[in-house]
Amino acid sequence: IAVQQARTSSLGFIERLFLMLMPYLSKKKENWVKLEEFTITMASLARQNLRAGRATELFETTVHTVTNIANVMSMTGYVDGEGVNFCAWVSETLLDELERVGACGGVHAMMVA
Repeated sequence: IAVQQARTSSLGFIERLFLMLMPYLSKKKENWVKLEEFTITMASLARQNLRAGRATELFETTVHTVTNIANVMSMTGYVDGEGVNFCAWVSETLLDELERVGACGGVHAMMVA
């Protein structure tokens, strides 16, 4: 149980980092490689958390967090310039993890490829 609580807390911290820093860092292409690595790591963490099972706080928190990140990143005006396409990719990458377990119902705006 302690491991799940630590993962839940970590996920909240990562969500705040994503949403606070992505608009600024994604505007410069030279940041994209590191941001891509961070996104892939986040997707992997989400995948692991979703394996905890639907009847767990970790699963619910992960679905809520990933959904929130995707919804915010898809909002008009969240980021501008070249960062728009990068944030769309981040959102789609994270949503793929929810789609794998059929938990995409709360996504407000799906990204158009």
